[in-house]
Amino acid sequence: MILPIPAIDIINGQCVRLEKGDYSRMHIYSDSPLEMALYWERKNAPMLHLIDLDGAKNGKPVNLSIILKIIQSIRIPVEVGGGIRNLSTFLSYLDAGAQRIIFGSVAIQNPQFIKDCIKRSQESVVVSIDSRDGLVALQGWTEKTTVSAVDLTNKLKNLGVMNFIFTDIERDGTLQGVNINHIQKYLQETKVPTFIAGGVTTLDDILQLKKLNAWIKGIILGKALYSGALQFEEVQKILQEEEKCSLKE
Repeated sequence: MILPIPAIDIINGQCVRLEKGDYSRMHIYSDSPLEMALYWERKNAPMLHLIDLDGAKNGKPVNLSIILKIIQSIRIPVEVGGGIRNLSTFLSYLDAGAQRIIFGSVAIQNPQFIKDCIKRSQESVVVSIDSRDGLVALQGWTEKTTVSAVDLTNKLKNLGVMNFIFTDIERDGTLQGVNINHIQKYLQETKVPTFIAGGVTTLDDILQLKKLNAWIKGIILGKALYSGALQFEEVQKILQEEEKCSLKE
């Protein structure tokens, strides 16, 4: 089954959402990321996607204490990202109980570091491919590169990375719906287990993603949940119903 995964993005200790990764276009949804995490746990979320946006921008963890408190306070799995650039931070999150660690900019800047993390815990390593017009963006999406999202993914796959997140920055936080053609092209050219993020807004988006292929492992949900455009229970129901149908077939 495709996992529906609520996202909690943290800036200045608050739960926020950005539009297209623009730090100047920020909406605060809660002053307590911990309370938000407990809320999603009560909603039976299978996992939380927890990002230190200050850390992503600054290249080192900023909201570390808040994130560790969340990991220690809930029972559901957590994947954590944002400014994780050295082995000690990677191991500290794992030791605290994080199930998966998300890497972004460092995957381009220091692939040897990714290899070192894979040696420690291959299944825990997730690389976020943050794409703007097919090219990878770095430093919390503030810097665009000339590196193709597909090329980077295939290179990292050869290094041993098993799990990827594909984010369409141009749709992220816009409530404009997913760019199915963009996502489909990426999946066809990479063929890796992928979690999809960016622009998921309606139940039709969920259905379209479910129908693409078996490579989609999860859908990360942000602004659509916080704005009320999507109800988490409805997303869960559709994904479970689709799973039942495919099993019958």
